[in-house]
Amino acid sequence: MKRIVFMLTNLLLAPLSVASVSSEAALRNEFLHAESQIGSLKYAQAQKLLKKFDGYVLQPYLEQKRLQHFLTADEQIAGFLKRYQGTPMDWPLRRAWLYDLAKRQQSERYLANFKPTSDAALHCYALRFALAKKDAVPSQIWPEVATLWVSGKSQPKECDPLFSAWRSAGQQTPERVWQRLALTAEEGDTSLIPYLKKLLPTDQQYLADLYLKTRRSPASIAGSTFFPLKKLQERDIAAYGMKRLIWRDPDKALKVWQRFSNDPYFSSAQRLDVQRQFAIALASKGDTRAGEWFNDLPVELIDSALAHWQVSHALAELDWPKVQAIILRFPADLAKDNSWQYWLARAYEEQGNSESAQPVFQRLALQRHFYGFMAAARLGLPPSLAHSPVNVSEQELTDLKLHPAVQRAQEWLALGRLLEARREWNHLQDSSTEQQKLVSAKLAYQLQWYERAIFSLADVGYWDDIELRFPLAYQDEIAKSSARAEIDSGWAMAIARRESSFMADANSPVGARGLMQLMPATARQVAKKPIQLTQLYEPGINIDYGTDYLNYLMKRNDGNLLMATAAYNAGFSRVKQWVPRDFALPADVWIETIPYRETREYVKAVMAYYQIYNIRLNSPIDVFKPLTTMQIGVIVE
Repeated sequence: MKRIVFMLTNLLLAPLSVASVSSEAALRNEFLHAESQIGSLKYAQAQKLLKKFDGYVLQPYLEQKRLQHFLTADEQIAGFLKRYQGTPMDWPLRRAWLYDLAKRQQSERYLANFKPTSDAALHCYALRFALAKKDAVPSQIWPEVATLWVSGKSQPKECDPLFSAWRSAGQQTPERVWQRLALTAEEGDTSLIPYLKKLLPTDQQYLADLYLKTRRSPASIAGSTFFPLKKLQERDIAAYGMKRLIWRDPDKALKVWQRFSNDPYFSSAQRLDVQRQFAIALASKGDTRAGEWFNDLPVELIDSALAHWQVSHALAELDWPKVQAIILRFPADLAKDNSWQYWLARAYEEQGNSESAQPVFQRLALQRHFYGFMAAARLGLPPSLAHSPVNVSEQELTDLKLHPAVQRAQEWLALGRLLEARREWNHLQDSSTEQQKLVSAKLAYQLQWYERAIFSLADVGYWDDIELRFPLAYQDEIAKSSARAEIDSGWAMAIARRESSFMADANSPVGARGLMQLMPATARQVAKKPIQLTQLYEPGINIDYGTDYLNYLMKRNDGNLLMATAAYNAGFSRVKQWVPRDFALPADVWIETIPYRETREYVKAVMAYYQIYNIRLNSPIDVFKPLTTMQIGVIVE
């Protein structure tokens, strides 16, 4: 191994100039070799190697990597950070350098180069150095320290000296300890609660024990002697416990509520907070008692989440007069939302008031979204794409191509380094005007970097360029795999668009991978053989498995498109639980009453995307027309 490294190092140090490289591919290979070695070279050798890449667009990355291995080169690092401030090359080097400066107690240089960050340790170092200055005014520093300390999780050891000084100055009050205790219980870092208990006054320490018991077992609050009712703070714990218990055991939570409903020390804010959570939890469980909890909440508290569950509860009962009354009671800004306008029109329609329903449906049918497509289908009208291309000039595109961030991003793309390319593109977005973001979306589309086109438009809130937002990415691969799997390619493309925005290397927090965001276990189930995880990042393989899985879900759901789509997101078993057993719901009502928000919005999005892709693919299939008569459920005769 040592010999290989030595030979490679000699190769990299051999005479080389950018102009003499025979091809771009050769230059890129040389760069990758240099990148892997420059951190292990001595300073003089690294400098020599670095100069050989003068003029190459990614040369600054080599310089950054060299400096990260020579963190005492303060002047050079400061100069580099000044030149590339805010770029993706800034923070990795700045962070490492700041830690080194703190270790060397270079307080002035540290403060001069510190930037606001979520890194608590670096923030604490900055406040410690600021506090140690001769002209420091502690009263101006303590509020920042308090913000750091009142956290639901443990802070790094670098903060301990700062917190000690803050505490010695009398800033750690019982009120702040209580604030932190409440945050800790909410965020689940229960290991911190015993520590916080010791910081409370002796007569309040039992409250920490109550919080810990409630966090571990919300049902504990139902015990008749659980709350001795000695302190006002017990009401905070009671509210916290009831809001958790209602999701696990509604009957027990309602029983505890009876104990506190008339408690004069239970504040109106606490009371309304509990009522709101009870209403939502009961509605999501299909509990008929939800209605009375909604009725007791003031109109001014109705937000989008509360509005959904209130309407959903009435829809599940197919109580159309109630649906109408609820929506008409909404605040004006909320009531004009497309979803509530659609359901208001549906309520009119179901009550035979077509005169009121038709104008609302007609307005919605001109728009491109789930409710607009549903409205058009109900009226027998063709869906409207409302397509409006972005307005950018060739000169704007030419100018953008010359931007250093764009050039670096393109070079990273050529090297297959998508993460670095995205970082450069995002840096460009962060410093762009709205028009420049539109130009970058168009350029990304021309580069066939479809994900960035989609995200760039979303960043500026421009939704009407259908070509850019819904590209025909991987069209041939999806068409071939869909035909083999006997599913519609527009549906498969809509799934891929929703799942990954066509990011072939997408990786979700739960482990779903690739274009169609397949879980490894699902891929193995479909493939019926062991597979390597890296295979799921290969578009062709991922699309093959994804379309096979869609075929499987269609069969398991008796050919029902909505249920198969929901199952792709939430799983087949869970979707089966959402199907009514002894009655049936209209398809649009069933979608709106799906208890999981993620799945509910997923189904709406995929159906809308499916309609858009069918139009783009010149398919005669109208996705929404069958939904106007479809019923979901089992009717027992």
